Amino acid sequence: MPSDFSILMLCTGNICRSPFAERLLAEQVADLSGIQVSSAGTHAMAGEGMFPETQKIAQSYGVEDVESHRARQVTAEMLEAADLVLTMSREHRKQAVELSPRVTRSTFTLREFARLIEATPDDILASDLEPVGDSSEERLRAAVQSVALSRSQVASVSGPEADEVIDPYRQLTDVHQTSANQLVPAVETVANLLRKVLSGTIT
Repeated sequence: MPSDFSILMLCTGNICRSPFAERLLAEQVADLSGIQVSSAGTHAMAGEGMFPETQKIAQSYGVEDVESHRARQVTAEMLEAADLVLTMSREHRKQAVELSPRVTRSTFTLREFARLIEATPDDILASDLEPVGDSSEERLRAAVQSVALSRSQVASVSGPEADEVIDPYRQLTDVHQTSANQLVPAVETVANLLRKVLSGTIT
């Protein structure tokens, strides 16, 4: 029996950005089978729920389940079990790769991965998926590899902040909204990729 395609969202405390990204993406692909989304923190406030202001912001974007989340500390095993690791900052990516060098090629900042998706032409993606079987998990893993190849072809962004989601922890509501403004479009881009790959609409 095939395993699910697993996505791990990663931030610092696992109470603001990564659980928001996790729940938002999970809801956006809830109708697709074979996708599992989770989150963790590099310095998790283990056992804590989603930050109250984050809950409000998440609900404003249609996330229904904001109560059940509990923060957990990332481990090498979690990273290696994931097919795709999406971090909120470059520092988180660095920490993930240091913890498990094996995940280097499957770990990106969330906004970087969204940028690479947008830079990957559908015809290239379709070509890379053509030799892959019908398994949803295999097709999604091949899509990640295809998108990752764009790293060497896409110019670096002008500043590191362009690939990061600002940390809103204990900040004003405006900062939480700015963080959401960075996070939400990137999550939607990832969801659209997953949907295209599984629906066979890549041309």
